[in-house]
Amino acid sequence: MGMNAANDPRAAGRPSPNKWIRRPPRAAEPRVQLLCFHYAGGGTSSFQQWIGKIPEWVDLRLIQLPGRENRFRERPYSAMRPLVQALADELATVLCPPFLLFGHSMGARVSFALTHELVARGLPLPELLVVSGTPAPSVTDWKHAHHLPEKELIEHLIHLGGVPPQVVENPALLELMLPVIRCDLQLSETSVLTYPRPLDVPILALAGEDDVIAPPEKVQPWGKETSGPFEFVVLPGNHFFLHSLLDETLAPVLRGIERFS
Repeated sequence: MGMNAANDPRAAGRPSPNKWIRRPPRAAEPRVQLLCFHYAGGGTSSFQQWIGKIPEWVDLRLIQLPGRENRFRERPYSAMRPLVQALADELATVLCPPFLLFGHSMGARVSFALTHELVARGLPLPELLVVSGTPAPSVTDWKHAHHLPEKELIEHLIHLGGVPPQVVENPALLELMLPVIRCDLQLSETSVLTYPRPLDVPILALAGEDDVIAPPEKVQPWGKETSGPFEFVVLPGNHFFLHSLLDETLAPVLRGIERFS
């Protein structure tokens, strides 16, 4: 969850013909797809640094939810069920096995719920689901913030490291983004992610050692959500370790990509 200056719609990247997906150009024939889901308040620009770090033969697809960047005029989702139904509708013809899903914070919860929706529809499933920076579905005692008054919400986001100074100093941008962040947080914090049976999909869970929202002990129970292999990696960072520790975050993801490519 968080915000970065690139979420200003004036700084949005080139729109894709499919508004749900930004697909950076790749030089090589793709051998595997990697679909990435951004955190609350984020957008596809949250993964801008990944583009030069991912092998050219990986078909990188960055998922853009409504309410931000090139979709800033659209109403954001505040409930999980309609969102994953819309995502499954849009991605059904795009998914090309083998593929992996990566999500951070809210994005991890969306990618998990989407995987269950794919199961329900009999659609192809990911070779690996990477859930990063969010408590496991069985963990309920974690800090919720979508209901906080504006001042407290901003303080909460600053404490997480998700609001750079240039955004705090821009009241117009804050006013633009806070309603989207509230919707994203509501979606992330209030969705019940309980299903009749675990996924038959390998899960890799990533946690920041100093993450106040999703410390390691709240992330490790993700292992209960799969009947397949489970890997758990703790990194020495806060909630936004995917930015501050880019290479360390990517290392286990790239190992997974190599395994299934």
